[in-house]
Amino acid sequence: MRTHTVFAVFTHCLSRLTHARTRVCGSCPHLLPPLLVLMTMMRRLQPLLFLLTITSFAAAGPIDSSNRDVLTPNTGAFPQSGVTLGGTKFINRGLQGVGRFAANAIDPATGESLGSISDMQITDFQNLGAGSWSGTFNFLPDRGYNSDTIFSNYAARINTFSFVFTPQTTSAVTSSQDQIQMTFEGSTRFTYDHDNNPLTAPVFTTGMLATGSRSLHGVTVPSTAGNTTQSDGTVSNRLTVDAEGLALDNRAGKAGSGWISDEYGASIYHFNASKEIDGVLQLPAALIPFNGNTPTFDGDQTNGRRTNQGLEGLAQSPDGTKLFALMQSATIQDSGAGNAGRSNDRLLVYDVKNSDSPSDPVAQYVIQLPRVDDNGGTPAVNRTAAQSSILVLNDHQILILSRDGNGRGASRSPVFKSILLADLNGATNIDGLFDANGAAVAPGGVLNPTVTPLSWTEALNLIGKLDLSITELEQFGINLNTAPGNINTISEKWEALSLVSVDDPLAPNDYFLFVGNDNDFITSTGKYLDANGNLQNYNAGLENDTVILAFRVTVVPEPGTLVLASAGIVVALFASRRRKTK
Repeated sequence: MRTHTVFAVFTHCLSRLTHARTRVCGSCPHLLPPLLVLMTMMRRLQPLLFLLTITSFAAAGPIDSSNRDVLTPNTGAFPQSGVTLGGTKFINRGLQGVGRFAANAIDPATGESLGSISDMQITDFQNLGAGSWSGTFNFLPDRGYNSDTIFSNYAARINTFSFVFTPQTTSAVTSSQDQIQMTFEGSTRFTYDHDNNPLTAPVFTTGMLATGSRSLHGVTVPSTAGNTTQSDGTVSNRLTVDAEGLALDNRAGKAGSGWISDEYGASIYHFNASKEIDGVLQLPAALIPFNGNTPTFDGDQTNGRRTNQGLEGLAQSPDGTKLFALMQSATIQDSGAGNAGRSNDRLLVYDVKNSDSPSDPVAQYVIQLPRVDDNGGTPAVNRTAAQSSILVLNDHQILILSRDGNGRGASRSPVFKSILLADLNGATNIDGLFDANGAAVAPGGVLNPTVTPLSWTEALNLIGKLDLSITELEQFGINLNTAPGNINTISEKWEALSLVSVDDPLAPNDYFLFVGNDNDFITSTGKYLDANGNLQNYNAGLENDTVILAFRVTVVPEPGTLVLASAGIVVALFASRRRKTK
């Protein structure tokens, strides 16, 4: 019997005893003393059992790699004590702030709609004291606005925002979404050497469809056939980039340089401090889109990444020596029937100690992503909760943003949007085993039985609760409704993560985890650049603002001694779930 059922029975029995006391006073007075003792004991135990009820109910929330199917909306209570995996404890202390900027914002450098966030990095983060922090957001938008008839001639770029963050540390409900105050500082477009001539100026990329291919630094990469015109002039066979992952190099002497991952390729490009692409990392053939033996970036493929399911996750290890890259979902040859058959995803690990653009990964793994019922069906899983961003915590653990495609911009309410804590230890390194064109580690969507995938557990639930009343989002005025929904409806796509230290000596293991959405450039008053370099108007039908969420989390090693249940009860009774220090 579940604890909350026990509590209901317990309360009912106590009520019956109260009525019994009245009856025995007149008819059986000799029964009164033991009855009073029993009633006193039960009343004293009632608050304790209620706390156990809450703890049990909340602890039922997280899913993990052994139980990864989500059949109902994942909006329940989440354990305030956190989760533990592979020696690391991760505790969500609560959503503490929201920031947004308007979907119809314009990049003054180009006149185009500013767009939103496919990935982000925070730099210059510092504790200002008096309960505020400041820093710089480096936002990576993707390929610009696109529809059935429109594809933008949008140069890949980094949008920079300065910001001040003043957390709300109480559980009070508010409609304010101004805890993160952002100011747009400008954009920097990536360039590349289009003619293999160092004497000519590098040119910008484009977001147009990858209808062709070209060689760049010795690697075949996607391009758009024909001519495209931007402020750099008219260029033929221009490199086309759908930027999805960003990693700014954290090593000394490497400031401003880093890597971006691309969905068209799938590709990983290294860029220098001037944001010029100066290297391409080589992927195993099993991940490259082939039609037969020909790399084909637009059209039918028989191998490699699915259309719009390329290298979505990219992150550098804290020590700077490794670069991790994760596909959005399974390759074509690793997929089973339907969208739910795309869950056996591939993770690449590159050694970047001696080369910024290594020619081969040093390790590869499989992660089995969650599967969800996102349409309220039979119930039965019908979709893979594809991943959209990763962070590396240490040499063997990563955070993975896994989500459905429901919310603002889609027609259905969200079912699952969570951050997973995954561990490489114990998983099979498949590097060199399933690398070839057509090689399948999960033929028909069934993982090879000789391969052990990554273990993981849900660490933070974006649409869940830390208590039994409202979701964390609802506390800040964000709703989960899509019928019809409004400007405060949670966005469909959450695709960016950044983790920074709170820099508080009283809480050395505390961090702020910032999560950003990709608004798909959706606005009713949009601007895009066409292939001829002319600004055009578009109307996407609604406003889908860019939104940033800031959670406070604790990440600590697993305690060396067991915590008694009674100690956990004391914590539940007296600790504030949103206090800034421990």
